[in-house]
Amino acid sequence: MRGSRGAAQRSACGRGGSAAVRQPARSDTDPLERLLDKPQLVVTEQPKERGMRFRYECEGRSAGSILGASSSETNKTLPTIELQGPIKELKSVTVTVSLVTKDVPYRPHPHCLVGKDCSDGICVIHLNPHNSRKHSFSNLGIQCVRRKELDLSLKKRRDQNIDPFNTGQSKSIEDMDMNVVRLCFQCELERNDGERIHLSPIVSNPVFDKKATTTSELKITRLNIVKGPCTGKTEIYMLCDKVQKDDIEIIFGRGSWEAKAEFAQTDVHRQIAIVFKSPPYQDQDIYEEVEVNVYLRRLSDRMDSEPVKFTYTPSNPDPYGVNRKRKIKPDLKFTEGCNMTAESVMGEPPIPHALEPFSYPLEASVAMGNACQDDLPGHPAQGLVDFQTVLDEVKQEDPSGSLDTDTMNLLASVFQMIDPASFNMALPNQDEPANFGMDGSFLDPSMNMSLYTDMQFNQMVSGGQHAVAPSIMDLQPSLSLMSDQGLGDVEACGMPQVKTEKGGDI
Repeated sequence: MRGSRGAAQRSACGRGGSAAVRQPARSDTDPLERLLDKPQLVVTEQPKERGMRFRYECEGRSAGSILGASSSETNKTLPTIELQGPIKELKSVTVTVSLVTKDVPYRPHPHCLVGKDCSDGICVIHLNPHNSRKHSFSNLGIQCVRRKELDLSLKKRRDQNIDPFNTGQSKSIEDMDMNVVRLCFQCELERNDGERIHLSPIVSNPVFDKKATTTSELKITRLNIVKGPCTGKTEIYMLCDKVQKDDIEIIFGRGSWEAKAEFAQTDVHRQIAIVFKSPPYQDQDIYEEVEVNVYLRRLSDRMDSEPVKFTYTPSNPDPYGVNRKRKIKPDLKFTEGCNMTAESVMGEPPIPHALEPFSYPLEASVAMGNACQDDLPGHPAQGLVDFQTVLDEVKQEDPSGSLDTDTMNLLASVFQMIDPASFNMALPNQDEPANFGMDGSFLDPSMNMSLYTDMQFNQMVSGGQHAVAPSIMDLQPSLSLMSDQGLGDVEACGMPQVKTEKGGDI
């Protein structure tokens, strides 16, 4: 029995030993376990897409450094990768960084990486995951290749066996965008037992050339006008970074509303200035100012710039005049007594205008004009010349006595209208005997016979009519005669202005 138990134990030990020897061959799940436990490479800090300038080798200076996407003026960051997952059995990690095209399939790009740990257009780094899982790429720049050297650069990538996505090393470069690239990270893991594992390549966000107008960052520098009516059509000058005149548009937006500014390709000046007209706002009946965003948009990649503010103002800010009425200061305060005079309410009386003197051909006209001006309101009646003195001067100027009786009577009537007190010529008096006409009719001595024409006077004397005051229509010939003789304005000489039946002034 013991022999049988010992034999059974020996057979069990033999099976166990053989099983222990054959265990590696029987573990069919080991590849799956290793695949599940394999580390993973992740880009924790993407490169900054815009703001990096691609430089040529002939420029003779550093190509700069690619910054991180979250980099700012006060806090500079760098593109960073991290190895995540189990690293217990890892011995070392090798990461190769190269440039690929922007679009799928990601083909090798002819441009080169330059800077720290870079050689022949690629960057290779070695990591110890037990010390640090992360790595930041400092002083990593992009050097662009001249067009005639593109094929040579691609041949160099094939010799280095750089084709992360097995695209077949296509030689076609016509459809490649030379102004944008992606960083491609290839990771190779070395285990403690010497086994090498290649992780799937990963790519970064695209990096655009700053100097290229087709891919550069859009930026509005300044607007000369930041406020305009809601009806639109406000002409605005914009300063901006370089843009393509056939690949740019200006958008006004607020919420879900968008409208395009009006301009032509000829309004784009040297790629840095645009003259455009603002679009009308969606609501034309606004009663207060509305602030909207203005930004540039590139048609090729639908990229927008950072917005600037523009304010739409109402076309009629006070349609009912409420604000205007509030601003009007009342002339009268009802809480105080009214001490205002009629002159202050009605305004100051008009200032009389000085009239020109008479233009009578003789020197007597000067004296007559001075007399009229001196007798105006506000002027004292000084230096009045009597009628007899004027007659003497007229006779001296015209010794032949060419002045007829009608002219002398007219001069006398003018002097009487100017100032009866200064008229020294003897006039009929009420106390003197009455004058009668040829037919015995009464002639009023107070009447000024000079106002009548010869025909009217003869009819009055010989026609047996009573002397009455002449009517307006009868005085018209006399007034016309005064105007023809150059005696000036009737109103200036003191005669009141009379309205005719048709409404005109005499």
